[in-house]
Amino acid sequence: MNIKILLLALLSGFATAQTTLDNQMKSYTEKVNEIVSTEKANMKSETDKIDDAFSSGNITKAEQIAQKETVAKKYETIINDKIESERQHLDDITKTAVTNSVYNTKQDTLRNKDVFVFSTKGLSIRKSGKSTPEQYLKSSTLSVGYAFTNLTRDKGSFNPFENDSEMRIGNSHSVEVQFRTDRQLGGFTSPWFIRYGLAYRTDTYMPKRPQVFIQDNSHLYLQDFAEGRLKRSKLRNVYLTLPIEFQLYLNPKYTEYDGKQYLDVKKKMWKVGVGAYAGINTRSIVKVKYYNENDKFRKYDYTLDDGVNTFLFGGKFSLGYGGVNLFIKKDFTSIFNDKADLPSKNGIQFGIEIANIDF
Repeated sequence: MNIKILLLALLSGFATAQTTLDNQMKSYTEKVNEIVSTEKANMKSETDKIDDAFSSGNITKAEQIAQKETVAKKYETIINDKIESERQHLDDITKTAVTNSVYNTKQDTLRNKDVFVFSTKGLSIRKSGKSTPEQYLKSSTLSVGYAFTNLTRDKGSFNPFENDSEMRIGNSHSVEVQFRTDRQLGGFTSPWFIRYGLAYRTDTYMPKRPQVFIQDNSHLYLQDFAEGRLKRSKLRNVYLTLPIEFQLYLNPKYTEYDGKQYLDVKKKMWKVGVGAYAGINTRSIVKVKYYNENDKFRKYDYTLDDGVNTFLFGGKFSLGYGGVNLFIKKDFTSIFNDKADLPSKNGIQFGIEIANIDF
């Protein structure tokens, strides 16, 4: 995202808002002058009739003065009421303009078009404007997370850097695309949120060179590659998961809108999250790239029939500040089953959320 373009867009938005307010103030002044001129003309018409009645001898001098005073008070009330109505209308317009500026509605969405923004949720794409803090407390988001993954011998291990896993640390990774909904628990000032959704997750395990995954007679194991010069080998597991997470803002910050207090999720705050996920394995593929004895590039892949567990269950802990959200995931069920002859079978991940699309 080009920062200059973003700044120009924001400055353009504020300039547009200021121009709009200036035009509205000018319109307000013109309407007030029109009200005063119109009602003064109506009042003069009535007082001229009273003067004619006095000149014709139909009313006394005292009656003339009293009637003209009554007419003057009547039109004073009419003028004040009409001006007050216009002033209230201007106040409403001004309040809306200020709210739009503070909560980034039309200004930061470039007239409701999709826009890349750097916000407290990180790099994101906003699909629609929000105008009140209550609307910001409810969100539906398409997020992307990236994590380094590894295998552990012990199911209870939380060490993502176990070197005896036979996997290449730093090259084995996981990518997850998640559609989720965030909802506040309790009142508008509550620091508690629940997050739930549906995720597509791919875990890629790269064994240490020159090993490759071998499937033979329903057994899965690692073996040194012997068909040439190995370039890369990997096993990719694909899952559909149902994640749920509870999040707590540690230093909640608030804003006031229409006389009510709201948790202001647009401000940077520390937050922690604890959650769980359950999923199902939809596909496991082994991919190998190599150079044969003639130094020609070759590759092959095949789908695993056995060795990987069908179901997945695990837990998640996250820590975030503003738009930076780090997490660690621990798979409580082992990735590989008894048909896999591997030194480590239990998955662990350490990663970060890198992008969000807000709806």
